[in-house]
Amino acid sequence: MDVAELVRQVHPDSNWQEAAESIYAEMFEYMNGLNTHVGLYCKLVQAMDDPHISNDLGPVEREVALSFRRDFERSGIHLTESAHSRFVTLSSSIHDLSREFLRCQSLPLSSENSVTIPVDHLRTLPSQVAMEILQSSPSHKNSDGTTVVEVMADDFIAQYILRDCGNQKTREKVYKAWQRGSSMAVKSLEGLLEDRLKLAQTVGFESFAHMTLDDKMARSPDHVNEFLRGLAIQAQPQWNKLVDSLHNTRNISKQTKNAAMFPWDRDYWIGKQREGALPSMSHYFSLGRVVLGLSRVFKNLYGVELRAVTPQPGEIWHPEVRKLEVVEDGQLLGIIYCDVFSRNSKAHVGAAHFTARCARRVDDDIKIPGEFLGHSNQTIVERNGQRFQLPVVVLICNFSTPTTGNPPLLSWSNVETIFHEMGHAMHSMLGQNGFHNVAGTRCPIDFVELPSVLMEHFARSPQVLSLFASHYKTGQPLPNDLIFNRAMQRRQYAALDLHAQLFMSALDQCYHSNSIAIHHKNPEWSTKILATIHNHPMFRCDNDMSFFSHVDGTRWQSRFTHLVGYGASYYSYLFDRVLAGQIWDRVFQGDRPFLQQVNNNGFPLNRNAGERFKNEVLRWGGGRNPWESLAALLNNGKTSAREIDDIAQGSKAAMRIVGSWRLPDM
Repeated sequence: MDVAELVRQVHPDSNWQEAAESIYAEMFEYMNGLNTHVGLYCKLVQAMDDPHISNDLGPVEREVALSFRRDFERSGIHLTESAHSRFVTLSSSIHDLSREFLRCQSLPLSSENSVTIPVDHLRTLPSQVAMEILQSSPSHKNSDGTTVVEVMADDFIAQYILRDCGNQKTREKVYKAWQRGSSMAVKSLEGLLEDRLKLAQTVGFESFAHMTLDDKMARSPDHVNEFLRGLAIQAQPQWNKLVDSLHNTRNISKQTKNAAMFPWDRDYWIGKQREGALPSMSHYFSLGRVVLGLSRVFKNLYGVELRAVTPQPGEIWHPEVRKLEVVEDGQLLGIIYCDVFSRNSKAHVGAAHFTARCARRVDDDIKIPGEFLGHSNQTIVERNGQRFQLPVVVLICNFSTPTTGNPPLLSWSNVETIFHEMGHAMHSMLGQNGFHNVAGTRCPIDFVELPSVLMEHFARSPQVLSLFASHYKTGQPLPNDLIFNRAMQRRQYAALDLHAQLFMSALDQCYHSNSIAIHHKNPEWSTKILATIHNHPMFRCDNDMSFFSHVDGTRWQSRFTHLVGYGASYYSYLFDRVLAGQIWDRVFQGDRPFLQQVNNNGFPLNRNAGERFKNEVLRWGGGRNPWESLAALLNNGKTSAREIDDIAQGSKAAMRIVGSWRLPDM
């Protein structure tokens, strides 16, 4: 199914895309059939409940069996006929409402999103942006002789008006029109959330969040909220400090003093603080040098390296695709295809990692008479006397197409992105535990981002950057003061990003709790919940209550598309950021303070640390309880025995501990 989705998103031929869509639908139906196969379920339960069989299962086999059983029961296999019929109906409705909610995002904006702006208020925008707005928008003169333009407050308009327009009233109008959202999207979203609650309760769970989190590291909504509360307590002083600094910047500018600062003021005053922006670093990040740097990182940490090879005729779907072999001591471990440049025929979905073929053991396959189970020599590798399928992954990005005559140059953000995606790829390469459904990145959603987010720390490390960051013309290394200034700027506004992530995580949990049963009869109940979360004491800034407040008439939730794919688990990325920060500090940096890290002290490319991370985390894929992996990794004498024991148990206390750890980038 991953391959079908990959082809649908990246193949330049629409016939291939349509065929992939059809195959995906067939595979989806086939998998649903397997997940509701009563005979398979009964045999699995019988085997798991028989001590003569279950006692012989290894830890990975036991994890596989448990995941299969959970999948069966989430598919309603144990229900009565009438309850199962209800389950099927709700599942179909959830699928349709999800597609409808996403479809609403691409609909043209309506008059609700229209706003009139005096032309004079565009003067502080970048000239090219102002010209584009003037050329694409109708204009007229008011009775007082003022020329105004009528614009649709889309993402493009809002980004520049909120950041560069000096008139507060215009910023307010644009913000409200932009955040007004779509009533159709709200209706689809509320239907989706209501049906998810009904489905979860049909299969015996208190709420959709309880059902989703049952097999995740968090285990329950209460545990997630414990984690979020812990982070919010740490963040409160940082939010107050940031708001005070923005008020000071406004006061110095001699604009309105001591007045409240509203959501439409944030980007403008942050922009004023950032005047004198850092110079671009892209000249130091040619794509070839960045891939070379990744290879050196993996060689230092895990003893593996990346080797560029020429694909065979017909092997790739576009001439820009590059093929890398992952090699360990001369032995091929797997293949990575990189499709990193934007093009019209490619879905604009940002960066992604696809498992085209996972690593699984094949020499112990059960042979059925009359069926062919052969493999070509190109797809099989031998390791420790066992035969494994060769893993193949594809990395997708949407970087700008290089100009003629120059190598592809990446921005700082692009470098972080490709390091992140390569973290997923290395998880797929090294997570070869013998079973396809727990190989590599096939692990709980609140653990899967850990290896990739950890790689972002390496991308920002001065020691790692020194391995590859050099000017593509002169060969001069990236200056350390640029690295330091970038790190300090990121740290300055990290509290704002953290607030957004905490807010969205809490909103997601509330939307998927059973409390929506109380609200759902009220019109636009999701907006009322949105306002409640906005104004919750956990998310407010004591020094200015308006800074993060809800704005009447706005429906931001109509744009929260992550609710489709990450329902009840949006906290996962923030959770893994905290885990990665702790592992970076304790395992790879030896608990060095932040300023020592960015001042080029220490060397994180430690083979012992890399082997420890590989053996305790990567090689298991999803075949081990992640809490056990985390406890084993951190049990290096720098963490108390009691804390290690709590972490290994994965209880509410473990979530409280994680919530108390150092905030990411702060």
